[in-house]
Amino acid sequence: MTATAHGRTPSPRVIERKLRPARRDRLPAGPLEKVLRWALRGFVALVFAFLVIPILIVVIESFNSVDYLSFPLEGWSLVHYERFFGDPAWIDATLQSAKIAVLAAVIATVVGTMGAWGLARTPGRGTAFAFALMYSPIVVPIIVLAMSYYFAFAGLRLVGDWVAIAVAYSVMGVPYVLVSVSSALQQLDPELENAARTLGARMGQTLRRITLPQLTSAISAGALFAFVIAFDEAVIILFVAGSDSVTLARRLWDSVRYDLTPTLAVAGTVLIAVCVGLFLITELIKALRERRRS
Repeated sequence: MTATAHGRTPSPRVIERKLRPARRDRLPAGPLEKVLRWALRGFVALVFAFLVIPILIVVIESFNSVDYLSFPLEGWSLVHYERFFGDPAWIDATLQSAKIAVLAAVIATVVGTMGAWGLARTPGRGTAFAFALMYSPIVVPIIVLAMSYYFAFAGLRLVGDWVAIAVAYSVMGVPYVLVSVSSALQQLDPELENAARTLGARMGQTLRRITLPQLTSAISAGALFAFVIAFDEAVIILFVAGSDSVTLARRLWDSVRYDLTPTLAVAGTVLIAVCVGLFLITELIKALRERRRS
């Protein structure tokens, strides 16, 4: 890199701007193109509203002051938050969901990452079949999986065992980790691993120092999806929970059947806050890593 006339080295951003191709002036849009643009924007806005408004209604309903579900609100109050966080049944169910989700995410992350790396580095005709087999839990209807788990757990006397439930949820999380890590591996140059092996690094050292640091963002994203699925999934837990492992989703289902109060909205708000918080943390970590690289 050469110095400028003033003796200063240009920054990477200045160099990038100079090397960036000049943007061509766009032709003015015709009337039909303008109409199509506004129609597309309106459609996107409707889809966004369809997805977001129900979530906002649940959050707003959690601040209702009466003991029954009503919208618009009868009044604003935090009494149902006090009932939720003061009820040991709700707190135990939330902690149970978190415990199961953490173990399920760990198992899914390890299995999915190893499977993605093995399939990416193992050429052969059976690779596509193995990938489809590991991806199949997303394709199979959830009710079929739930029934299968119930019959398997009943035969092994594992109904209600939280570790077995976490393993069941990890099967659902593996495809998300597999897809995320596989996409990252396609962008990773395999010659970096070959160079490390040529210089004397063992397989474990190559994975730990070369491969895994390049896959941190993809692995984190897959682990996040695996955690969220295990934290708020309700169908499987209805079949395999028994009376010992009552998660937040199971507690919500029971309350919907027997006790329709705004405390349900508080529990839903907690689920939403956990999921949104995890996504924000993941994006923050990704942004910090990109900033450190640049």
